[in-house]
Amino acid sequence: MKQILLAIALIAAPVAAFTGFELYAGATTAKTADLGDLSSFKAIIADVRALAAKGDLAAAAKRITDYETAWDQAQSAIRPLNPNDWNTIDAASDDAMKALRKSTPSAAEVDKTLAVLAAVLDNPAHPAQ
Repeated sequence: MKQILLAIALIAAPVAAFTGFELYAGATTAKTADLGDLSSFKAIIADVRALAAKGDLAAAAKRITDYETAWDQAQSAIRPLNPNDWNTIDAASDDAMKALRKSTPSAAEVDKTLAVLAAVLDNPAHPAQ
């Protein structure tokens, strides 16, 4: 009987320790995954998309500069919260800015890159591409 209790204790202790660690690690990940309130960035990109949809790519290019400025100013606050998600958004941002700033921007490419950026801002961990 003592051997059975000892065996159960020797099995239960590591299982409990690993389970506790997984619960702790999962809670930590959930807290750090959030980049905070990105609504101001989403609003600017919605403006850019509306301008691009009207065919005013020059105005869209000017408006995306507002986004770029705000994004760069917020980098030191946002990036440490989740560097991976920040990098995902930053890469999508760069693609959209490049598409708009070409000497002859393609409306289709601009639309595509802005749609990707909007999706990434909504869910940086699982962007729809």
